[in-house]
Amino acid sequence: MSRGLRLGLWCLALFLVLAPLTAGKPGLPPTLKADEPAYYLMALSLGHDGDLRVDEGDLERLVAEYPYLPTRNLILMTRDGWRTVFYGKPLAYPLIAAPAARWFGANGLVSLNMALFLAMIAMGVSYLRRWNSGAVALIFAAGFFFLSSAFAYVFWLQPEIFNMASVMASLWLVFRPGGREPEEAEASASTWRILASGAVLALAAYNKPVLAAMGLPVVVLLWRGGGVRRVATWIAGFAAAGLLLVAISTGLTGQASAYLGAQRGGTQVIDPTVMPVEPIDIPQGERPSTANSWTWIFRVPDLDAGEVAKDVGYFLWGRHTGLFLYMPFALLSLVLFLLHGLRSLPRWSNLLALIAVAAFFLLWIPFNWHGGGGFVGNRYFVNVYPAFLFLVTRVRPRAILPVGYALAGLFVGTIVFTPFGAPVPFPTLQAHVRSGLFHLFPLELPMLTKIPGYQGTNQLGVRFVGRKDVFGSHGDEMWLQGGTESEVWVRSRAPLTRFVFGVRSEAPENRVTLDLAGAEGTLEFTTDGPPFQFVALEPEGPTEVLHERNGTEYLYRFLVHPRRGRIPSQQIERLDGRDYLGAALIFFGPTDPRSRDLYELEWGDSEVPTEMETGAVLRILTRVTNLSAETWISDGPAQVKLAYHWLDQEGSVVVRDGERTSLPHDVPPGGSVEVAQIIRVPSNPGSYQLELDPVLENVSWFSGRNDGRTARYPVTAVPPAPSETEEEAP
Repeated sequence: MSRGLRLGLWCLALFLVLAPLTAGKPGLPPTLKADEPAYYLMALSLGHDGDLRVDEGDLERLVAEYPYLPTRNLILMTRDGWRTVFYGKPLAYPLIAAPAARWFGANGLVSLNMALFLAMIAMGVSYLRRWNSGAVALIFAAGFFFLSSAFAYVFWLQPEIFNMASVMASLWLVFRPGGREPEEAEASASTWRILASGAVLALAAYNKPVLAAMGLPVVVLLWRGGGVRRVATWIAGFAAAGLLLVAISTGLTGQASAYLGAQRGGTQVIDPTVMPVEPIDIPQGERPSTANSWTWIFRVPDLDAGEVAKDVGYFLWGRHTGLFLYMPFALLSLVLFLLHGLRSLPRWSNLLALIAVAAFFLLWIPFNWHGGGGFVGNRYFVNVYPAFLFLVTRVRPRAILPVGYALAGLFVGTIVFTPFGAPVPFPTLQAHVRSGLFHLFPLELPMLTKIPGYQGTNQLGVRFVGRKDVFGSHGDEMWLQGGTESEVWVRSRAPLTRFVFGVRSEAPENRVTLDLAGAEGTLEFTTDGPPFQFVALEPEGPTEVLHERNGTEYLYRFLVHPRRGRIPSQQIERLDGRDYLGAALIFFGPTDPRSRDLYELEWGDSEVPTEMETGAVLRILTRVTNLSAETWISDGPAQVKLAYHWLDQEGSVVVRDGERTSLPHDVPPGGSVEVAQIIRVPSNPGSYQLELDPVLENVSWFSGRNDGRTARYPVTAVPPAPSETEEEAP
């Protein structure tokens, strides 16, 4: 590598490390996410106070940088009923990051992460140069790290980059020494490198014990070259660093680890002058609960083979978590290993360790293997991503490099260019899946409710889930964005063979196409046609069947595409921030409500005053009997409600749609109901007729189906009497 190129790389590195220090605070980002609050406050507390106790000074520093929104999910721990409160996360990363936090705040942690990230690239180049030219080594190593979801975690105030750097350094210290084959490397690894390899991996394992599995390839490599003595040296380095961390944690918190023996919980910070938790009384002789600790590691997981198989597929190529989508150079590394590394036992053991880590997350925490509520790609597995690089020796054929860069451009380009998050409607860490090729890959259905950016609504015992930017709900209606195809997933505990929807178009000239698990329908909305139409879809079967611990769930993929939409006026209520509304859907279950014959009725003696004040809202006692053969349902999208019209003396309609009043309960055939019905009086004085007329919501007025059997009462609307103040005015 030429001196000029080295100088250029050093200049670029300085730019990347120093640039995060200029990110505006408050403002970028506007708040903390996932587990960042605990890790960042730990670094601040260590940097300013030299302790890990929660106090007002820590909270004031937090709010000074992030004043716009409440800080959520601050993980804390205690052993005495929240009288003494400590931060509830491992201290390895905050301990290293404390100076950066003290001097530069949150920006300092990002700068530290960037330095560690660039150090990994440098180690990768150093390692790959044993078999490749400097240029090839640089192109592969830079693409490996920069063009992956790993780069996003540079901007997280969490230990992902720290753990990655620890894993990378542990492998590099032993795999990198002289010799062109692994068997020659361990002979030149000095004792201090072996000790350091064990020590740095202990830093990562203290955060996540499963990461200790990445010591397997190192142990195999050392065993083949030096036997027990070198392996023992590595173990000594690992144990010494681990014990040092335990000692520091015990001295600062009284706990060897935040995950063992303490009561833990998440809370939020709104007011820095108020402690986020309050003490509780613990009966004498009792110990506080150790909820949210590592005790779950020692349980026997309850597994289902079908679930595990699907999770493995999601792990490899899922839309939000897929290894090969978010870390395309991992796929290239596997290909190069199959081409050039099959004879290397250390590399086989490296691959085995990677599989073991993945299996641990998939099997022991099948409900959360992707990284919890906040993640980009797979937040847990990214910790061991650097190990894939050590599967590689010769980068041959060279054409594999542009393939890797092309795949990265298709799947992680938007992540790389918007590391703080994309400024889109309904901002979310998953905004990148809204475009590009992601729709070609399977959606992680079992964890859909845990993926940020989705929301659902329950309708008649069936759940509809879609992306927040194109799908929302308002009462019984589900709203879809116009001009785009929206993917909605219908989830039911029982198989469904028929779905009836009512569809209302927001745009006057519109075409709405629907595809429910292969059953298709198209509705045309014209200026002269009805704005509300019905459609029945009969899929042959569910798209997916999930067999979960709490029962079987049937899922149907529902695609809705309104060709056009409409931006609502100021008078129309905005729903969830969507500004281009295409269609509103109402789910009626398997039965078309238009086929129901429930309009026969008999009016009782309703108590209607003959005189009412203009503009008043009052209640009248309405009595009515159901003479039909069907029950009047008091809830749901096709419920019966009491309503009315206002007519003038000649019988012309003055007010068509009066206020709706719900029935207090279902009314069976032959049953009667007495309801205090809401009435709004016209604002102009005069003589009117109040016409009582029930309505089957979203379908028809009763009078349109029963030959107009309404109840009419003459009413005189008079101006309200003047108040005492008005009477006394001169």
